[in-house]
Amino acid sequence: MDRVVTAGPARSPRRAREIARTRQDILEAAARVFSRAGYHAATMQAIAREAGFTAASLYTYFESKEAIYEGLLADVKGRLLATFDTPAPAGLTFPQRLELMLQRQFQLVAERIDALRVIFDQGPPREGQHPPEDVLARAETFFAKAGRGDLRLPPAEAALVLYGLAHAYVARWFLGEQQPDPSRLAARVVDVFLHGGGKPGPR
Repeated sequence: MDRVVTAGPARSPRRAREIARTRQDILEAAARVFSRAGYHAATMQAIAREAGFTAASLYTYFESKEAIYEGLLADVKGRLLATFDTPAPAGLTFPQRLELMLQRQFQLVAERIDALRVIFDQGPPREGQHPPEDVLARAETFFAKAGRGDLRLPPAEAALVLYGLAHAYVARWFLGEQQPDPSRLAARVVDVFLHGGGKPGPR
């Protein structure tokens, strides 16, 4: 079997970028194959065809189907974590900053729906996959920066509630329902998160 290529220190920056782009193309092709055929039925040969490679050349970038799955997981998680760090325009209120962050996350879901469907529904079992602790930690840090009176929950609990709420809405996409507009969905989730879904009763 050919050696799996890596973008190590000895490689030129240009070659490293070429390798990264090729690996990304393979991951996106694999997500489509996994989505159509299911993770367990998909083969390296099918992924290679989808990506425009021979099976032998595919192995120079990923040593196995499991390695491709791990690459998909790392790619999506890295992009999701980056949404917590992307700066927001100055002067936004806390609800506006929260809505902007969720817009970015739901846009990522729209762009990576095949990969996410595989990760959550079809991939190999992973202990502790739901919910991912690093995502919750970033959300907790975000909520820790909220102003006084913005939240009624401590940051850790707020992170868990928001994750569950957003995940519930995203799960509807996986069932084949019409894909919502990320901006409208973000506004809806923020409204439910901050104001709840029940009607206050008499005091």
